[in-house]
Amino acid sequence: MRVLASALMLVLVLASVVGCNKAMLPVPETAQSPLETAHVEQPVYVEKEQEFIKVGDSGISLVLPDNWKGKYGVEQDGDHIRVYHLATRERYPTSEIGILFAVSFTEEIRPMDYIWPWPAHTIAITETGTYLFGYPSDVQFDQTDPVSMAEYKELSDDTKNIEIIMTAEMLNNSLNKSNWVQGTMFVDFLENNGRVAKSVICNADQSQIIKKIIKSQDYGAPGSFHIDLRFMVDMDEYFMNSATGEIMIAAGGNRAVMSAEDLSKIVDLLSD
Repeated sequence: MRVLASALMLVLVLASVVGCNKAMLPVPETAQSPLETAHVEQPVYVEKEQEFIKVGDSGISLVLPDNWKGKYGVEQDGDHIRVYHLATRERYPTSEIGILFAVSFTEEIRPMDYIWPWPAHTIAITETGTYLFGYPSDVQFDQTDPVSMAEYKELSDDTKNIEIIMTAEMLNNSLNKSNWVQGTMFVDFLENNGRVAKSVICNADQSQIIKKIIKSQDYGAPGSFHIDLRFMVDMDEYFMNSATGEIMIAAGGNRAVMSAEDLSKIVDLLSD
């Protein structure tokens, strides 16, 4: 994904000052970003002839490569968009194939380097959720049409050159957590239906204690139980019952039961 040079410079400047890599990008609908810094030598412009997609009212916009003109279509539902290959969709108008990429919103709070369970990466984080840029995980082109297939693959390969632009309001509201200390973790509190009720970001000290407790458990045979906590530890996922101390590794389902002391430590840390 290509980021404008002046915006990237602004990111580096702010990161060195406040220790937080905010995704500082230019404003799409004005000639010059109002976020001024002595290190930004030139204003950034969005040329009128460029292919431009506004993602609902999110404050996020996309500038597509010039060669996409006339080759794509857009499906939009609020702050969710799907961009598809026009030739493929025209041949199969009743299907949903031809998807090149999508920008979507989820209420789950995730860090910038979060590994999604499908091809995607985080664009921005707000107080209400996360915006992500996703790719199809299956074949989306017409394999019987070499010309159409070649054009689809050309556009798909070119998604790395799409520029992501945010308004000043979106930048100010974004809680970009790309400055998380390596080894820190986050915890989801889950409702009975599995939905995320809230997410807690653990600091480095809390993370090390919780990580040590979780990884020191004696995981045995797979088992099932009610879960109300989800941990991400070094990008490994664990599920836990905060009342019984039961915990399992998501990959494989191997289960353990924490001691009362370990359970009490984790509950106390999460309630701080």
